[in-house]
Amino acid sequence: MKEQSKDIRSNLEEEVSNLMKLSSLLFELSHPWRLKVLLLIAEEGERHSYISKKLKISPQETTRHLTRLRDAKLIEKDVQGFFRLTNYGKAVLTLLPGFEFLAEFGEDLMTHTLDIPKEFIERIGELKSFERTEGVMTLFRRIELSLADAEKYMWYLSPEILVSAVPIFRKNLERGLEFRLILPKSVRYPPEFEPKLREHVRFLDEIKISIGMTEKSVGFCLPASEGKIDFSTSFGSRDEEFHKWCEDLFLYYWEKARPARELGEAAKKYERVVTSD
Repeated sequence: MKEQSKDIRSNLEEEVSNLMKLSSLLFELSHPWRLKVLLLIAEEGERHSYISKKLKISPQETTRHLTRLRDAKLIEKDVQGFFRLTNYGKAVLTLLPGFEFLAEFGEDLMTHTLDIPKEFIERIGELKSFERTEGVMTLFRRIELSLADAEKYMWYLSPEILVSAVPIFRKNLERGLEFRLILPKSVRYPPEFEPKLREHVRFLDEIKISIGMTEKSVGFCLPASEGKIDFSTSFGSRDEEFHKWCEDLFLYYWEKARPARELGEAAKKYERVVTSD
């Protein structure tokens, strides 16, 4: 029993120690000038005078921030007087885009849900270069323009089908573009379309994020707090990292989704399909 109590106390002490180290790191990163120093010397080392001049702060203030960063083992000074990131500093800097995105995105998360696999939350910094679009009609118009501009493929994960995009889908299919469409099993198709389920349509029990993408651009919408996708606010970009994150997430759901042929008799309940001739 005594040994068990010792182990528990030891584990608690280790946990507290780790939290203290984390608190100390976050404190050093909490000052905007120290963050600017880290970003300034991220690619190559710089001398004290250059850092002071570039950031437009006094030499004394520059010394103070450099000293704190050195004490935190985030930077080091070489024999030629250049301040550079340590390996530890480089590792820490790679995590900052995630915090940067969340700081910018935080207000949206107060009214929206980000219910996606943990592995994509851990990569959230890849979304840092995003553009917010407000307004349902503006979003729908952007989707139409994006589809019309596609040359290789069009992938869509959505709780419903945008009727105005159907003619563009058809035209692109005739041009030979790859088409992947993920819908909820409960989807209601637009009127006046005969059923014609194909290999490029798959189904999920529930849609937790809406993604529309081509090889050139991508955007997504999140559910509002009540669970329905909010098309009044979307996030998009032509940035390579942003695009890769969305591509990987789409493919994750594509593998999880079931092809129409596997639904058997259940597929017959669907009223319409967007891929009709």
